[in-house]
Amino acid sequence: MEENKANKEIPNVSFKKNKDLFVEVMDFDLLYERLEKSTDHNPFEAHKIVFYMILLVTEGSYTHFLDFKYYQLNAGSALFVAKNQIQFFTEDLKKAKGYCIIFDHGFLNKHYFLSHNVKFNRLFNYHIELPVIHSSEMGENHFLDVIEKLHQEYNSPQETGKSEILGSLLNVVLLKAERAKLFRSKIEVNAHWLETFERFKNLLESNYTTNRNSRLYASEMSISYKFLNDVVKKLSGKTAKKFIDDFVTIEIKRFLVTSSLSVKEICHKTGFDEPANMIKFFKRNTNTTPLKFRSL
Repeated sequence: MEENKANKEIPNVSFKKNKDLFVEVMDFDLLYERLEKSTDHNPFEAHKIVFYMILLVTEGSYTHFLDFKYYQLNAGSALFVAKNQIQFFTEDLKKAKGYCIIFDHGFLNKHYFLSHNVKFNRLFNYHIELPVIHSSEMGENHFLDVIEKLHQEYNSPQETGKSEILGSLLNVVLLKAERAKLFRSKIEVNAHWLETFERFKNLLESNYTTNRNSRLYASEMSISYKFLNDVVKKLSGKTAKKFIDDFVTIEIKRFLVTSSLSVKEICHKTGFDEPANMIKFFKRNTNTTPLKFRSL
């Protein structure tokens, strides 16, 4: 009998490190084969990943579910999935051709911070950017050729320098993608504003259950509330308060859709004192109740 998704907790899928490479590169054929053989979770049902993933379509089209939205990827499109996002694969994967790259903080610690002048402020930042880049938006910043070399190197029997070469090639992919996102973005802000937003987002992710006050976040960051509000509004189109409310709402939705936790349990997990307060908050931000949203 098929297990009812509503009666099980959402799986947290970790990165299974291949030796000391901290990165894995595979084509869609191998990816689909592995997904079908997965035993620790169902990749075609909602699950949370605790690593980073890039999907690049080279032929055909593929539709991927990511945080309550479906994204269609055509030839040349790339999707950037950040850690802790909820996603699932669809059967369209076996009809398309492309590549999947996954890596974790081990790679970032080993390679990313070697270049102090490079900061990836838009990649994997789904709060201010769409997670997909289409070929028409990449222009000369396309990175298919680099990903093909990355795939070849990953499968090369030569072990000498493999980690360093993979790191360099993936660094180029990330740089080209960051440049493409910057080029297509209508938001022109300096790096300091992007870094301020990133600090705020990281603090919110860690403390949203105990602090939903934008003024307190500004104080903790040693900046004025006006500056924080200006930064968040410029980058996300929302006030700092609205950004926090939307962030908490998404977290509640994730629990509702992917777990069997009661409203009372979700209330405590998301930092509300009473279920009635969470229900009121959720209804104000979604125009529906938690239970109605869960039943959709």
